[in-house]
Amino acid sequence: MKVIAESAIAAAQGYNEAEVRFHIIDPIIRLLGYPDSDNTYLILEEKLEYPFVHIGRRSKKDVPLGISDYRAGIKGVRGSFVVEAKGGSVDITAREVEQAHSYAAHAQVGANYFVLCNGSVFVIHETLSGPQAPPLVEIPLTELNARFHEIENILAPLQLEHNCQFFYDRKLKLAPGLASSVRIRSGRYLLSDCNVKFLINNRDVTEILRKELPKLAEMDRQIELLRAAFEMRVSDGHVRRGDDGKTLAHVNFDGVTVHHQQAMEIMGINEASFVTADEFLSSDPRQPTIFESLTDFSVSRGTVIPQLFGDAAELDGELQGEMFIKIGMHLDDGQLVGEYKALSEQRFRFQGTMPMTVEIDTAGTFKLALHV
Repeated sequence: MKVIAESAIAAAQGYNEAEVRFHIIDPIIRLLGYPDSDNTYLILEEKLEYPFVHIGRRSKKDVPLGISDYRAGIKGVRGSFVVEAKGGSVDITAREVEQAHSYAAHAQVGANYFVLCNGSVFVIHETLSGPQAPPLVEIPLTELNARFHEIENILAPLQLEHNCQFFYDRKLKLAPGLASSVRIRSGRYLLSDCNVKFLINNRDVTEILRKELPKLAEMDRQIELLRAAFEMRVSDGHVRRGDDGKTLAHVNFDGVTVHHQQAMEIMGINEASFVTADEFLSSDPRQPTIFESLTDFSVSRGTVIPQLFGDAAELDGELQGEMFIKIGMHLDDGQLVGEYKALSEQRFRFQGTMPMTVEIDTAGTFKLALHV
């Protein structure tokens, strides 16, 4: 990206301060996006007063002034920076850094970053780190066109707003060492038990169907495979305290297979929300925190649903159901660990046949890694 003309870079060390501003800093400020929309601003040569304690009569001469060359930022939110330009031959020493820092830290300004630029280098400092801290970014002007993205990543409006957000947690913490909200960055559910039951008019007809439907034998084989190889991943989630004070949890599941994932998404059970009546997350495995989740789902006739192992099949009738999950978990070295029980009740209505209910009862263990 051509931000500064090569001729300007070549001549920069001979520029005075005004020329550095015009040929070097102005193009950078414009390309960053200031002031390019209603939510950004740019202030030039802002006068800053530095009152001090003194004895005797006070006059205007007693109030030293500083003038920052540029101040840019986002309207209505935190996020701003000041820029101090120097002549091409002026070295950026500790004195120049302290001067720019004083502008950024001024009570009228409160900028998050301060920038210095002469005829050789462009540097960005973080204000709160102080003038003695090394710069976040230091780019020779000869490399600025190639490394402009490093400046954008800090000072462009969207990045500036994102980097300078402040959040104060006023809610009750979830547990010692945790805030009121924590992200689940990964996890896995293992299967220890799985039972399937078929009912017609609330009568268990599982054994009768096993004898009459050879396909059930294939289902039994798949269940045995699940017991041996089941591992359902958690891709994302969170535990947080709601506005009402209750602790809520939400997880997004990755299916055991690609087909399983697709089927879960169709049925709407690829994620689950949980709630507990406990005030805090337990750290005692003997007294785990109990969370419960209930999800309703419905799939219309004719929907093609991928099978766990094998080809997809078109649904011959309407499917309605619920999935109830109960988990007991406790904190253990940055993880949530525990056991779960899940009951899925699926009701099928096939044309010309009596309604059938399939109950799938599963149990197992899980571990969820937290982003603390």
